[in-house]
Amino acid sequence: MEAEGWLLDIYPLRDRMILWIRTLKGGSLRLEDPFVFSIHASGKRKALQRLGQRALARGFVTGYSWETKREFWSGQEIEVLALRVSDYDRLPRLRSLLFSWEDSISFFNCDIPLSQYYLYSRGIFPLGRCGVEFEGEQLQRIHPLESPWEPEYALPDLAILELSCDGSPLLPGRRGSSLLLRCDGRSWVLDSVPPTEMLQQINRILRHQDPDLVLTDHGDSFLLPSLLRLSRRWRIPLSFDREPVPIRRALVTEGRSYFTYGKIIYNGPDYPFFGRLHVDRHNSFFYQATGWEGIAEISRLSKIPVQRLARRSAGTAISSMQLDRAFQEGILIPWHKGEPERFKTAWDLLVTDKGGLIFQPALGLHEGVAEIDFSSMYPTIMVQHNISGETLLCSCCPEPQVPESGYNICQRREGLVPKVLAPLLARRRAFKERMKQVEGAEKELYCRRQTALKWLLVVCFGYLGYRNSRFGRIEAHEAVTAYGREKLLLAKEISEARGFRVLHALTDALWIVKPGMCRSELLELCAEIQKATGVPIELEGIYNWIAFLPSKVKGDLPVATRYFGALEEGEIKVRGLACRRSDTPPLIQEAQQRILQLLSTCKDSQEYRQRNQEAREILEDYLLRLHQGEVRKEDLLITKTVRQRPSEYKVATPTALALRQLEEVGIELHPGEKIQYLIKDGRAKVKEERVRASLLLGPDDLYDEGKYRELLLEAAEEVLEAPQYPLSGACSHPLSK
Repeated sequence: MEAEGWLLDIYPLRDRMILWIRTLKGGSLRLEDPFVFSIHASGKRKALQRLGQRALARGFVTGYSWETKREFWSGQEIEVLALRVSDYDRLPRLRSLLFSWEDSISFFNCDIPLSQYYLYSRGIFPLGRCGVEFEGEQLQRIHPLESPWEPEYALPDLAILELSCDGSPLLPGRRGSSLLLRCDGRSWVLDSVPPTEMLQQINRILRHQDPDLVLTDHGDSFLLPSLLRLSRRWRIPLSFDREPVPIRRALVTEGRSYFTYGKIIYNGPDYPFFGRLHVDRHNSFFYQATGWEGIAEISRLSKIPVQRLARRSAGTAISSMQLDRAFQEGILIPWHKGEPERFKTAWDLLVTDKGGLIFQPALGLHEGVAEIDFSSMYPTIMVQHNISGETLLCSCCPEPQVPESGYNICQRREGLVPKVLAPLLARRRAFKERMKQVEGAEKELYCRRQTALKWLLVVCFGYLGYRNSRFGRIEAHEAVTAYGREKLLLAKEISEARGFRVLHALTDALWIVKPGMCRSELLELCAEIQKATGVPIELEGIYNWIAFLPSKVKGDLPVATRYFGALEEGEIKVRGLACRRSDTPPLIQEAQQRILQLLSTCKDSQEYRQRNQEAREILEDYLLRLHQGEVRKEDLLITKTVRQRPSEYKVATPTALALRQLEEVGIELHPGEKIQYLIKDGRAKVKEERVRASLLLGPDDLYDEGKYRELLLEAAEEVLEAPQYPLSGACSHPLSK
């Protein structure tokens, strides 16, 4: 038989892959493919033969053979042993066996997730149109009917069910909490019902609605573990899966905390469904940043199954695209990174390890300033100069090329990283152009897709120097920043040659000013810089005025990322202020945003100064509301990221105190999660009375008016106390004295 449809879900089951196809008629088709997974090994032939015989004798593999593949770093073809795995469930034990052979043998393609390995091999991708031939449930042939790089594509019309719980997920079972389900315009509220009746009702809804996609809030961390625990206790299986073979899930309530880009991130546990999709909106970076449209776009391009992609980072997606490209070209994928950083002297480090170039801003308020930005500078540099782990410091092209460091770059073969990035850059440019031609929902669609691509391009540079990146090396990372510094400096020189004054420059952007400048002149400047550097550069906007602010610690010291300004279109751009900080209470954010909104209407610095008094009136209004108790406690909550466990805090900071309060009532937060608290009395002698965790707030808890007044004044001073225009009279209201 034959059918066409979209690949909805895919997962391994014992010795075969299970595929779910959403057919053109709206049905679901389950197919099995006894796919053979191969691991490759290189080394001395006798050692490889002994390895193959031992693995065969112990039943880990069904056989082995000799194949020719390409080695990544040298690009040369080598002979390797291919071990055909007998059962997917035995892979962990097989890897343990291989680990003991690593002193004499190198292993490849060992730890690629099985579903991704299958998709690479078959040339298909999640949510992609495909054609299948099958007998019963046995897949005979599958082939793609479209490319993941199609600029326009249709997604299947999925039946979506939403599952959530009112109230905080950290307080399960709180009196009055309800389970909410929504699907196809209908809603169900399961409130104060016996557990058995609730489980049976959920099953009835799942069977009747048969959703393709289940969207939850806190599903991975709370809803699914809680429901599965009830399911086992009352012995009522839940119909979350379409898979007919029973799958027993381990009850996991703790996820993973990790450190990246200066932040602690927490990922909750994974609770995927089998045969239908489950996305926890709270546990998905891509859903929060780009919605379902972004998840679909990146899942198609990276060949990561939808449920896994939704719970992973942009770095995982760009890594999968590199793995796929290597697989298609017959390149062996190392089990572990095998290229250590070369030895450098202190002088070498001083010369090469500099990062991006920064010209500190000229403090003060400036009129008629233009901002010009390089578009995707670092990814473009990687493509333009063929920068990849294997092309840096090659043995065939010794001529120095990289500025300052003198690193050489291969001219004979195109690097793996540029091959992956080039189509991404072109695709994002096409989506951004399309956004200019459409409106409404269609514009939002392309916006979400290009935003998803933007995140891949953002992380690709950092991943190039990541210590565990299979295809990266630190010298390639240094080469990119060296070219970036050279191009920014060239842009500065071209601007100055045309009579512009550079007020500020930051890695890939410049703020410039020139008396009487016009938009056409700025566009001509951008064209000249782009021609000279080879990197697209755009006019980000023209400011009526912009204020570059000093450090909070040293008033005469400029800060590269602390400024605000009003664009000609009436928008205001803000960086480094209280309203941009995630730990600023909502009331303080609102007050500063209202002041900024008022100032955004000013056409020049004179009007800015004239309207300062109106801005101060906004401040005084908030101070009065605070004094009279006309604010909600929820609007005063401070949100902080948990950086360690409560017992590991050595100082009684507000965050530590709030964590200990939650710990005392049995609520545990992991590093990377968020905690909210109210400042009750910042100077209380009893430390425990200084703050109150938001989940434990009661009607008798009061807030520290003096502390919140201080925060309000600091936020106002950020925007009213622009350099050269100090805040005078902001404390004229008696409450602010």
